[in-house]
Amino acid sequence: MSYTLDEIIRIPGMLENLKNVKFNFLKDTNYLFVGCGSSYNLGFITKTLLNLNGYKADVVTSGHVMLFNKVPKSDIAILITRTGETTETVKAAQIIKNAGIKTIGITCTKNSTISKICDDSIILDFAEEKSVVMTGSFVLILAMFVNGIKYHDFSEESQKVLDLSDKIINTINLGKYEHFVFLGYDENLGVSKEGALKLQEMALQYVEYHEPLEYRHGPISRLTEKTLVVINSKDTAEEKKLIKDIKKLGATTLEISFEGDISVPNLNGFEVPLRLIPIQYLGYKKAIQMGYNPDTPKNLSKSVKLE
Repeated sequence: MSYTLDEIIRIPGMLENLKNVKFNFLKDTNYLFVGCGSSYNLGFITKTLLNLNGYKADVVTSGHVMLFNKVPKSDIAILITRTGETTETVKAAQIIKNAGIKTIGITCTKNSTISKICDDSIILDFAEEKSVVMTGSFVLILAMFVNGIKYHDFSEESQKVLDLSDKIINTINLGKYEHFVFLGYDENLGVSKEGALKLQEMALQYVEYHEPLEYRHGPISRLTEKTLVVINSKDTAEEKKLIKDIKKLGATTLEISFEGDISVPNLNGFEVPLRLIPIQYLGYKKAIQMGYNPDTPKNLSKSVKLE
């Protein structure tokens, strides 16, 4: 079994361990999320959920902080780096700390540079991954952030979503598709951004992500019978109409929603960690179909270190 598949399959077990991790957001605190790639997407999704629930939060890429030495106003900066060694994030942590802002490092690696620089650290070493692409640890960290707003035990539900993802995605002839589109609103736009990244990283596919109704305003021109559109919907009537329109144009849809092809429970947005499982599995399966090794994707490394 590949490392990547193993790290997706062990998500329910890792979420069970999350019961022992304590993390809470406060409404009188202004948070800033900082990261690169998938870690930035984690911050984007969490920032959106926090804002929707009356909290103050922003997100910025580590590279932007490093290059321009500008830090958005905040009380606490949360720096996310799975390995704890990503150069941009490590440098951003020092810049932010020098600005007098409290820093919290989130990592899956013991004794990493980020944990040495930051004021506080949360080290989720039971989620450390061997593969280059971030999968199970993404779901775990996102679930921890979600639980910092409102607690929910995702372990049992994640197994159901994993089993359903395996069942549904294995019936799709992935060799037919060479263009993947991900659609979603609010926190699901972040899920779509991460979904596009997974297909790009693991399977080297042509990808896009958009808000659902924005898809009609230009991007739909690229749609063909070789397009698979993954919609993380909120089961609105307009999203359902869009699915019908996409199918009429000859493309295929995969709906992840409360009543979709792959169903997730309706937790008012807090179900978002579960929505990542199908797209991670889709990326893995497409990589295998293409003959690629998802554990060691082209031109990528587990941690980006700049000279």
